[in-house]
Amino acid sequence: MSFRNRMKANKTRSSLRQRHDTGTKTTGGGRFPTIFNKENVPEGIEFWRCAEGEHIADIIPFEAGPDMPLDERLQPITEEGHLDYVMDLFVHTNVGAMQKPYVCPFENFGKPCPICEFMKATKLEKEDWKKLVAKHRVVYFLWVHDSREEEKKGIQVFEASHFLMEEKIEEIAKLPKGGGFVNFSDPDTGKSLAWTRKGSGMTNTQYLGHRLIEREEPIPDKILDMTFPLDSIINMHPEYAEIEKEFRGTLKKMNLLEGSDEEEKDPWENEEEEKEKDIDDSQWKSKSGELKRKRPTDRTGKSDETTRVKKKRPRKR
Repeated sequence: MSFRNRMKANKTRSSLRQRHDTGTKTTGGGRFPTIFNKENVPEGIEFWRCAEGEHIADIIPFEAGPDMPLDERLQPITEEGHLDYVMDLFVHTNVGAMQKPYVCPFENFGKPCPICEFMKATKLEKEDWKKLVAKHRVVYFLWVHDSREEEKKGIQVFEASHFLMEEKIEEIAKLPKGGGFVNFSDPDTGKSLAWTRKGSGMTNTQYLGHRLIEREEPIPDKILDMTFPLDSIINMHPEYAEIEKEFRGTLKKMNLLEGSDEEEKDPWENEEEEKEKDIDDSQWKSKSGELKRKRPTDRTGKSDETTRVKKKRPRKR
């Protein structure tokens, strides 16, 4: 059965409108480290890179899988089998010597995260906090119309900063007088998205001029049938121990971890011993000598205002 027929049979089109009205969270290819499990990507699906210049594309909806992120009530933002148009994530980037990205267990699922725990337990300088805090990312299926060659590729996976893409899209899709949002990803009645990228570096890149334009025709079935749950190709549940191990390399690089080589290998080892004594304070001192960290006793403790790990999400769309 085609995507469009399944959508009609399951009466899930209304869930796509609800997803547009809810919106995304508000606070809070190549051989390189990535959040994607590329071995799970179906053959023929490519990752799209937004080059400098003008672009036009359709955002293609997909059926949510079982691992969609949770909201503040720890309920899936989009129920399995319902339609969504964006994978809305918080990701810790550049972790460890290999600068790996990890989907944050706490921000997305309310589960223990060693990086968030460290941030909660530590009085960090602003610049250090900005380096460690989970970044807001979005992932879409795009059908790109920049050229005939791009169109022939069908849907492509595109990951971007929430600030550069979704924040701008939400503004242009907002209807006046509290009328909700344009259901721009609807396969039949939606709109295409146009924008321009300027700059190519990490600090000077801008996505500008976002606007919705009329489509010439509905999205073809052959494009819709290429979709699959985006959560199926993302490492949604990285292991706590792996994040913790890589994160020690980050702390060492940032000069937030001091002490002997043995201590640096595993400062949180031997939990039974730590119940009787605190970790040596010298391991966690700042350059000024101020105590930077004590081992958190509750890995599921609630956030305070310095971590931004438990955010209010006005569900606008």
